[in-house]
Amino acid sequence: MTGEDSVTAGSVALEDVEDDLATAFGLFALSDATVYEAATAAGVTRWELENEIERAGLAGAFGLDEERDVSSTIDDLLENDSD
Repeated sequence: MTGEDSVTAGSVALEDVEDDLATAFGLFALSDATVYEAATAAGVTRWELENEIERAGLAGAFGLDEERDVSSTIDDLLENDSD
């Protein structure tokens, strides 16, 4: 491997990783932040972060593969806005 080769993690090249999504992923994985809080702090949407977690195959590990009621999700979002 030469210095000109790209560093890869799995099948994703390092230069293809979006900094904002990586930050959100790290905040969610390493802190007590919710998906919404981590995404907001990093400047991405909750759905972008959830998609990346699913794409990494970690939805089950983080409990994101559970079906949620849409009204429950809306209540959660409204509750976070009132804080």
